[in-house]
Amino acid sequence: LASLPTMQASLAGSAAGRSGGAAPRVLLVVDGANVARFRQDGSFRPSALRACVEFFAREGVPEARVVVTLSETHWQTVVADAWGKSLDAREGVAWTPTGTDDDLFTIQLAASSGAWVVTNDRFENHPAWAAPVRGRLVRFAFAGASLFVPAADDLDR
Repeated sequence: LASLPTMQASLAGSAAGRSGGAAPRVLLVVDGANVARFRQDGSFRPSALRACVEFFAREGVPEARVVVTLSETHWQTVVADAWGKSLDAREGVAWTPTGTDDDLFTIQLAASSGAWVVTNDRFENHPAWAAPVRGRLVRFAFAGASLFVPAADDLDR
């Protein structure tokens, strides 16, 4: 865990455009595995990530200021369609190394940028690390297969 500042720099860079300019401030971090595996059967659905990101885009959060944290083991599944390729091309995914705890990347990126986190994870296995972001968690559900519904009381904070 001593290398978290290094991870922070790496994750912050994933929000930057390919222009080489400074990274825009990340406003929203999507816990990719948590959102994509929300179904009862635990299947991984990239369409859930799209529904989430597009919901917040409609609400005025620019997609360039949203980063999805996700294990690199899901790369092929995510980039299999045009939207996933576009997300990856604009560096909207912080690909976490295989075998690491992607929650720590999610927490650190959100803590360092002051961003909100879309997740149903309470990060109870990381109490000290998660403390700075606990008040910025946005819980969610899906109505049907792809209608993303964030918890209204979380959005009111």
